Amino acid sequence: MVRKIPEILVHFLDDCLFGDESFTYKSMFGWYAIYKCWRVFSLLILGQIYFKVDDKNRHFFEEAGSKPFKYKKKGGEVWVMSYYELPEEVFEDREELEVWIERSLQVENKTKKKTKKDTQLDKKILEYLLEIPKWKVSTYKRIGDRFWVHSRKVASVMKYNKKPDVYPCYKVISESGKLSWYSALDGVSSKVEKLENDGVKIVDGVIGEEYIL
Repeated sequence: MVRKIPEILVHFLDDCLFGDESFTYKSMFGWYAIYKCWRVFSLLILGQIYFKVDDKNRHFFEEAGSKPFKYKKKGGEVWVMSYYELPEEVFEDREELEVWIERSLQVENKTKKKTKKDTQLDKKILEYLLEIPKWKVSTYKRIGDRFWVHSRKVASVMKYNKKPDVYPCYKVISESGKLSWYSALDGVSSKVEKLENDGVKIVDGVIGEEYIL
């Protein structure tokens, strides 16, 4: 049975963010993680939208009267998460909402330093792109399965590809075949142009299974 998506999540994605396909979500233990371009910045918990915070953006939430999400562990200890309620006045203001999203994305960007093993894996994933025939593409999930990593790891490698002229990250798409996001200057239109030049047929923004490796 398919779980019904909470109305507040539908409203947030479709109405507040105008159905922007760079925003996605994933169900996790009754909560929902919300992403922009595969980077988590928000959680939907018990019908409330929470944004990720750190010392740089926490004061914006506190000044608006927002509170962090708290819950009790089995032993009775109260755990305070680094996520604060999104103020109601921001929720319905798209321009202001984008500012708050970007602040929370900057929190998410703070990752631990990569190990040599991480760097080697990134290189292997990028080098695999060179094995994809010119008239074919692959997906984040299929590449992830090949290297035993989550598809979000593959998406991250594509996003931070410093040599797109060498490693063709535009050849990686979602499992559905739909084209929704590309980090190049012209966005998806640039990705479409590159793929069509490779002989890949795109119909209504979707690539058929026959082109997917």
